[in-house]
Amino acid sequence: MSFFYNAYFLKTQQPIAKVQEKLPKPEPILNSDWIVCDFGDRYMDGIFEGEEYLTQEFSEEFGEVIFIAIDTSNDQLDYEHSLDGVILRKLAWLSDGCQSTWMCVEGEMEDWERTTVFSANNLNRTREMIRYDRHLQLLPADELEVKEQELQTIWNNHQYMLNGQLPSGDATLGMVIQQHFFGITYPQRV
Repeated sequence: MSFFYNAYFLKTQQPIAKVQEKLPKPEPILNSDWIVCDFGDRYMDGIFEGEEYLTQEFSEEFGEVIFIAIDTSNDQLDYEHSLDGVILRKLAWLSDGCQSTWMCVEGEMEDWERTTVFSANNLNRTREMIRYDRHLQLLPADELEVKEQELQTIWNNHQYMLNGQLPSGDATLGMVIQQHFFGITYPQRV
């Protein structure tokens, strides 16, 4: 099963009525300081392009703002996190129709990236993937050794390869961000 959604998440001192003037459908998230806004499954201008800033202007007015868009059928993630008008992090894992790659990486790495994207589990999964060429044939030992060294350097330096697939990612990272690292639960649709 695939799914698509996008939403803004705000942590603000502004009243809900003020938020609603700028973003539709604001709803406080239970047991959280966050408000989810504009949760839906429609395409918006600027998502999955990696070029436009989607939170910066809102965060100037509201404080901390996160935007997450997930499209699992096309394996795409658009993530942006701003505080007081400053982009803290922007990541875009986008598909060209054949494969998904890191198309945008801006700002400082966040804690969730170290424990998810650059985790030992993701490293092991990625090691398994790089063992094969594009025809799914095992690489010769000397080529594999070079790829292993490159991969270890990427992990040691917490480095994203723009226009590349390393470190390994996918659209579901948006749910990881939302559920585990910002205390935001998945919005329940009524």
